[in-house]
Amino acid sequence: MDIIVIIALLAVPAVFAVIVGSVLLIQAFRRPKLLPEEVALACAWVFMVGSLVWLGAFLSNSILLGFGKPWTWLAAAHFAFAGFGAITVTSLSCRLVAQPFWLKVIRSILFLHPLAYLVTAAGILGYPYCDELGAMCYETIFILQLLAVLLGSSDCVITGPGALLVLSLSVPVVTLIPALAWAFENPLLDLGEMVRYHGMTNAIGHVGLGLLALSMIRPKSHSPVCHGLG
Repeated sequence: MDIIVIIALLAVPAVFAVIVGSVLLIQAFRRPKLLPEEVALACAWVFMVGSLVWLGAFLSNSILLGFGKPWTWLAAAHFAFAGFGAITVTSLSCRLVAQPFWLKVIRSILFLHPLAYLVTAAGILGYPYCDELGAMCYETIFILQLLAVLLGSSDCVITGPGALLVLSLSVPVVTLIPALAWAFENPLLDLGEMVRYHGMTNAIGHVGLGLLALSMIRPKSHSPVCHGLG
């Protein structure tokens, strides 16, 4: 595909992502209390821009940071779902957690997300022990996130949309098992199977179902509403 066409196709969603992220960041600072989950909700859109960059490399059959097909496509998907999607789910899940201890736990996860992402990326680039550390970080993130919502939420999370959210938060706890095996060089699945059973399952089961459930629950921010903010 011609590079000009690719730029034209991806420019609009990239600008949209920048605008949405900027608006959310402004809203976060306009709230009476600056909360990490509201800032993270805005910053997650940076990963969407990154996803579009990698998607552009894939569509143009280009090499980016030494990686070509299919790694450029896998990187685009990872930026979109492990980056933007997972951080957005965690940020919105923070709004559900009322118990102080578990609220601190799930807020700490917001800082672990980008760290785990960078460590995993370092592992892909060949830095020793980063694959293992990144996979373990992600498994820890998803276990703690699930526990925080289950044990720290003031609302019922076992019926209706809450149950759907719990299901979505449970998905990566399971799908990280083959990722851990892959990281420790004892793979249970080949690359194609990892895409299907790890990648697609997380994209649909964790991010997709999670955002659907949260859109139905519509959790309110812990910071009081200001000028019509949610």
